[in-house]
Amino acid sequence: MGKSKRIAFAAFAVAVAALYVVAFVVPDVAGALKETVVLEYGRLAVSDTVTGFVVRDETVYLADRAGGIRYYVGEGTKVRRNARLLDIVPELLPVRTGEGQAQPPEGDEARPYAALAERIGDRGVTLDVNAAERGGVVSYYVDGYEGLFSPENMGSLTWEAAEAAAGKTENLTRHEGMVAERGEPIYKIVDDTLWHMVFWLESGSKSIVNYIAGEAVTVSMESGEVQGAIRDVLNQGDRWMVSMTFDRHYENLAQLRSVEAEVVVSDYRGLIVENGSIASEGGQAGLYVKGKSGDFAFVPVNVLRSDGERSIISAASFIRDGEEIRTVNIYEEVLREPEL
Repeated sequence: MGKSKRIAFAAFAVAVAALYVVAFVVPDVAGALKETVVLEYGRLAVSDTVTGFVVRDETVYLADRAGGIRYYVGEGTKVRRNARLLDIVPELLPVRTGEGQAQPPEGDEARPYAALAERIGDRGVTLDVNAAERGGVVSYYVDGYEGLFSPENMGSLTWEAAEAAAGKTENLTRHEGMVAERGEPIYKIVDDTLWHMVFWLESGSKSIVNYIAGEAVTVSMESGEVQGAIRDVLNQGDRWMVSMTFDRHYENLAQLRSVEAEVVVSDYRGLIVENGSIASEGGQAGLYVKGKSGDFAFVPVNVLRSDGERSIISAASFIRDGEEIRTVNIYEEVLREPEL
């Protein structure tokens, strides 16, 4: 073979080898370099930690006379209408004694609930007989904002008003030697069969899409958790207000106003995947699943719920428009970040 033929043959062999590398080796290397993730079962709880404000149907009752108090019903007791709650006894008022003897308090010290009574205003109810005007839970804890945090006012509540009113409730119990002045709050009755809670999220919060009126919700607080439903979601400009309704008893409900709570909108278990792995073809969400040959194939998926970063998806198959669609399964390897 002449020198020119040998050169031509060598060039041909190099070209064939190059084509082989391009056709077979490069795709394999490229496929090997693609980052993948293995699908596994997991739990996805869509939740927010918030400052919630309890809204109740409650009535504050005022003393119709001055005197000491005899109590017949303890804090948190559920009573029926007309149940005897307490007596105001004028005879128990402290009596001014001679020089050198103990004197009753005067001024602000004598009326520690004056500011509270002013906040309550004309929403307070005065009864001649201190028997229960309505059924409900009796409480001696009042904050004076029962009118602000009322069901009828709930839709117009703002974050600023709620924040300004947040604070500890005051214990109205008059111990021995303490008296109730006429017009001062002495107890309240709360409807614990239906109550509400509101909280706010910033306008840019990604989680607001998870709050849908009518959907179930679980709220965890210091004394446990309670199930309810989302009542409404209102856009108030720089914030979203979410209101929830509950028809179950909660311990110390009558004493609560501002509480730290975890609000769980949904709690799903299933195949869990990062949202960045979910692609779309023809409007159908799906994952690129790696086959035995190393190639990736698009497989439709059914997204059950998302928290904005991860999603729970159906396994094996799902039904759409009456048709069973095969989908991904546990331990399958999928492309972590497909090129969209």
